[in-house]
Amino acid sequence: MIIDNIKYLIFDYGDVLAYPITGHWFITPEFYSIIERKEIDLSKFNNGVSKASEYISAEMKTENEEYEIFKKVYEIILNELEIDGDIRDKAMLIARDFVYSDRKHRLYKEVIKHLEKLSKKYKLILLSDNWPCANRLMRHWGISKYFEKTYISSEYKAVKSDKVFFDYPINDFNIKKGEAIFIDDKEELLDIAKEKGLEVILMDRKNTVKNSKYKVIKSLKEI
Repeated sequence: MIIDNIKYLIFDYGDVLAYPITGHWFITPEFYSIIERKEIDLSKFNNGVSKASEYISAEMKTENEEYEIFKKVYEIILNELEIDGDIRDKAMLIARDFVYSDRKHRLYKEVIKHLEKLSKKYKLILLSDNWPCANRLMRHWGISKYFEKTYISSEYKAVKSDKVFFDYPINDFNIKKGEAIFIDDKEELLDIAKEKGLEVILMDRKNTVKNSKYKVIKSLKEI
């Protein structure tokens, strides 16, 4: 990796900068206040998420659009769980928590400190398979100011695995081969980034990577 040529750092969001406080991206902080924990079969829950994938991957540019779509997402999930009672009302409450909660995700402890340091040397970009609420959370944490631009997949109706999503920052900033490092927690997405001419680093926040063909780090301070 030719560090001297690097001008840009492109970050993923989930499990790189932040993580869900419940341990599951679709289980919100208030979820178990609305649905009893004993009613949750995680296998059925994940089946519901899969069945709702068409809505989850829909174009959303505002939090209001996100809220309307995730009401449908949670209706599908709750139907899969065979929850008793008014599913529509429960789905509405969970969707509201999913979209508007400021505490559903938490930054890793060193993130603010090291984003500030890195932003003085590199131009920082966010490229995330995510929804509009991520932008609000970044403003809430005070880290939006460190990024030149954020690319949220739902706003572009594309995801990183589509490959074309990488073209947006590359074209917008006229990034040449070897000028940017992409940091993500999924090796298969690093493969795509390499195809696009980016250098890559694998983030291993959970300390689960045994071997990788890529450089592995466990925090931003290792960049």
